[in-house]
Amino acid sequence: MKKLLIAGGLCGTTMLRAGELIKESCQARGTEIQVNIQNLWETSYVAGRYDVIIEMFPFFKDQKCPVVSGKPFINHIGEKEVIDNVTKLLCGGGEA
Repeated sequence: MKKLLIAGGLCGTTMLRAGELIKESCQARGTEIQVNIQNLWETSYVAGRYDVIIEMFPFFKDQKCPVVSGKPFINHIGEKEVIDNVTKLLCGGGEA
């Protein structure tokens, strides 16, 4: 099972919504994913290994997995493209 981390600050509802949209997109392609949400203001420690990280503000450096900006989920500009790219990363179909 692929693992997605969505990390940000006080935008909890936005992160939950982003996770649901990506989960639905992956399910439509026949792939189940695990989505974890993390408030980086509470702790910056990231436990475990993830296949993709979505960051709501610039935070992560030198990760072993792709890190994608979550800003489109905040301002809704380019949101569909981010969902498509993250779905490709998680469900196959090449690099996004």
